[in-house]
Amino acid sequence: MLVLVELRLVTMEDADLLLEWRNDAVTRKASLSSEKVTQEGHLAWLQASLGNKDRRLWMAQVAGKRIGSGRADRQQEGWLLSWTIAPDMRGKGLAYPMLQAMLTGLTGPFFAQIKNDNLASIKVAQKAGFVCQETKEGVLYFARGAS
Repeated sequence: MLVLVELRLVTMEDADLLLEWRNDAVTRKASLSSEKVTQEGHLAWLQASLGNKDRRLWMAQVAGKRIGSGRADRQQEGWLLSWTIAPDMRGKGLAYPMLQAMLTGLTGPFFAQIKNDNLASIKVAQKAGFVCQETKEGVLYFARGAS
């Protein structure tokens, strides 16, 4: 079944929900930075991110329901991507179509850094054509379209 995931740019109105998702125990375990984030720190980060011309922050939606978020950071060699599925939407096959939507709006190459125990994200990255280039300290470094 094909799921249509729509992306829209994040706004400050999304701040509370993004913080809730970020501080979810499973999300924190999968994140490269696993500490709990304070509201003050999150708001400062979000405000700075929204003003950063080299960062894209998206809210992913299916039929108007917010199902996750994605981030793309422009690097010298391409885009570093990361994604999060809302806790109540996990296991529904939404991460892959969300990643595909993120890739559609950007020109590669693309990169992702995924912890080696985050099997769901590893599978999504591989399905989207990312290839693991190296592993360092429990983190897999993936690339797609890089020479």
